Amino acid sequence: MGVWKLCALKMKLRILVADDNAQFLQMMALILEAEFEVVATAIDGQRALQMIRSCQPDLVVLDLEMPLLNGIDVMRELANDNPSPKAVICSVETDPEIVEAAVAAGAMGYVFKSRIETDLILAVRAVACGQAFVSPNGRPPFRTY
Repeated sequence: MGVWKLCALKMKLRILVADDNAQFLQMMALILEAEFEVVATAIDGQRALQMIRSCQPDLVVLDLEMPLLNGIDVMRELANDNPSPKAVICSVETDPEIVEAAVAAGAMGYVFKSRIETDLILAVRAVACGQAFVSPNGRPPFRTY
């Protein structure tokens, strides 16, 4: 039995999804609802933060660029909360430095929007099980030192 199946046996994940593009938000919610419970959605970072604190989801999927607070700012705010949900950032940005900034802010997953249909479920499964996930793009997502 795979790692995800072992994790999935515990309970159905409760997820909050935030994106300022209403069509993209709806698409992500539909993708996620196939396996998870989407408990709330938000169209800006400030509303996402409020909903996260009130709904207390297990995991959040945040757009990187949103009005009021971007996804990284939401992650930084959540770092002070206990408990803090696991997070996946979604973005059109593929720059490794931006991916690193999201991870440094606390995101365990980073999905390129161009790969949302193939990678979103994989990212959520991995992050739910405590594993990092970054969409592949043909180059290393992190600098090697």
